[in-house]
Amino acid sequence: MGGLSLEHPWAFAFGLLGNIISFMTYLAPLPTFYRIYRSKSTQGFQSVPYVVALFSAMLWIYYALLKSDELLLITINSAGCVIETIYIIMYLTYAPKQAKLFTAKILLLLNVGVFGLILLLTLLLAGGEKRVVML
Repeated sequence: MGGLSLEHPWAFAFGLLGNIISFMTYLAPLPTFYRIYRSKSTQGFQSVPYVVALFSAMLWIYYALLKSDELLLITINSAGCVIETIYIIMYLTYAPKQAKLFTAKILLLLNVGVFGLILLLTLLLAGGEKRVVML
């Protein structure tokens, strides 16, 4: 792929545009979290979208690391991991006990368990380009 190569200016331009749009998407929940912060309550909001977004960003980083010249994917998804982690920490700070327990469970199940299983299986069962295809 083109990545950061100026030999493929269109690929670079659209990759950069994709990163800008993705960054704006990661920031979309800011008004919600501002409300949570002001009221010191999660107000019935769920944590699932933020846990899933963190899982997605983690998978994209793993994919980008397996490929070469995927700096744009690594940068935006690293930013996504940081942003989503902040959202989850804020959620856990103001959530009631039941919501905290549920969030901790799905965080451990999805972001540790499932991601760890994907990592383990792709590393053990495939090599080279087959690993990327398997992922």
